[in-house]
Amino acid sequence: MSCSSASDRWRRAAVPDFADRQLKEQQELYDAGWQSELERGKEQRGNLQTNLEFVAQTALLKTGDRILEIGCGIGTVVHELAKQDYDIRGTDISQVAIEYGRAKYGDIQLEVQPAEGLAFGDGSFDVVLSFDLFEHIARVDLHVSEVCRVLRPGGYYLFQTPNKYCDAVFETLALRSLKWRRAHPSLHTPGQLRRRLAGHGFEVRFLKMNPMNEYMRAKLRKFGSLALLFERIDFRKLQLALQTNLYVIARKK
Repeated sequence: MSCSSASDRWRRAAVPDFADRQLKEQQELYDAGWQSELERGKEQRGNLQTNLEFVAQTALLKTGDRILEIGCGIGTVVHELAKQDYDIRGTDISQVAIEYGRAKYGDIQLEVQPAEGLAFGDGSFDVVLSFDLFEHIARVDLHVSEVCRVLRPGGYYLFQTPNKYCDAVFETLALRSLKWRRAHPSLHTPGQLRRRLAGHGFEVRFLKMNPMNEYMRAKLRKFGSLALLFERIDFRKLQLALQTNLYVIARKK
């Protein structure tokens, strides 16, 4: 199935907006979450260092490319890439995060938009990025179809999402419950990701990254000796199914 036909298939339903009850609930949830974390001085939710290393290792961003990051939070990735003279803008569902990012970083382009309904024309971007976003989206096919729509033919969706095989276990142990299912309704295994993206007309490959840095060490400290074990593992040598996070290079046909 071509990307355009797959996109048309999923766009037959009306593109949701903030009048949609589910999206309003999501916006309220993430606004509250960002407000709480920012008040505690926590600005970054994901593994920024590894995510930027992933983008660099793909070597797919070119000067003059039009780049969009979806689920940008306060816009740190947008800021870092804009410093390298890339033409990039970011969107996030959280008004709180976007307003904070505008105040912190100044002259970068940040907009409040849901990942399932983007206010950009067809073929507007050469590259779309997202990090720690995919797993949060309940209507993930609608999101993928929107990414497909706003990408030019031959454009790339570069993203990271937790590996279902690992994250479901980690979150259950960390929370001692299954409450994570509300925030992570769309965890995928590598095979599930490949099939879903292929269904929208994307060619898919994965890049193995070593996630161990200070961010990951801090996250693992609560598990004691497990942190020491992870420190000794070169995740790039493990099978794809054993990666903590999946780094995806999806090319629109």
